[in-house]
Amino acid sequence: MKGKKSRIQIRANELIKPIDQQIMMCDSREETLLFACILLEKAKTIFEANLGKSGRREIFSMKMGDER
Repeated sequence: MKGKKSRIQIRANELIKPIDQQIMMCDSREETLLFACILLEKAKTIFEANLGKSGRREIFSMKMGDER
């Protein structure tokens, strides 16, 4: 059904709310970029803990769809 969100979409929206709030608390471009670096490092740690070093490397070496 179009317009109906899946449970995964609903949960993703719940999980992103605190991150969006933190972004809004950043006072400058530098703080926003610092926060992005922290998020990347945390993502790296999560991927490695769940997929192992080679799995993490595979994820981080993939080309992102929005690259040109």
